[in-house]
Amino acid sequence: MAYFVEENNGVFSLQLIIFSEELADFLALLGFDAAEETEAVNDAAFMAWLVKCAAISAKYKLAWTAFLDLARTGSATVLVLTPPEVPVFDPMPTLVLPGIQKRFTQKAAKAKANPNCSENIQKTLGIFTTPDGSVHLAPDLTAKEDAGYPQLYFHKYGYATVNIYRNTGTGYGSTPFKTLTKSPYLDTDLPAIGVSGQYKYKAIYVVNDVETGNFSAEVSVNVMGR
Repeated sequence: MAYFVEENNGVFSLQLIIFSEELADFLALLGFDAAEETEAVNDAAFMAWLVKCAAISAKYKLAWTAFLDLARTGSATVLVLTPPEVPVFDPMPTLVLPGIQKRFTQKAAKAKANPNCSENIQKTLGIFTTPDGSVHLAPDLTAKEDAGYPQLYFHKYGYATVNIYRNTGTGYGSTPFKTLTKSPYLDTDLPAIGVSGQYKYKAIYVVNDVETGNFSAEVSVNVMGR
């Protein structure tokens, strides 16, 4: 199995969502039809529903186990037993056939076989495989000056979002400057008029609202307030 297919169900679900959303921009270029697009969208929606239901079920299981233990052993602070609420699932989306991953990899292979499918398009779709087969644990953040503003570039490689940290001279701090889903990003927050400085940036991938992997190498851009 190609490494770009994520093993974790939650991350795989995000990968399917990215692929199905981005594929819409490349249907004609890569030779896909409306039926294939619909299939990708339905597969992504069904997988997302499954993952959400699994998370709800896991939470209920923990709550029920705690309730069972409390009922059996008691507690000095709890005088009345209150069973956990039975979980309620969202309505099931369009039912799909078994083999979501197989259909995804077949579409990925079809896209890659098309000479119009550049490396950047593969990265946008989240199906790019590096020549050495390495996994991207840190964003490939780059920056340049664009009309006086810092412009940041990165590839998601199947991840949903990227946290950007910025150092304007007082350190990075513990809170992200921006959480981005698209590249490039133009930073228009400049210093006061006439004040010059250097903005430094670093980035890290985010999965299910949790920062994952390693920070990118630091990049910097000279700025001038205007």
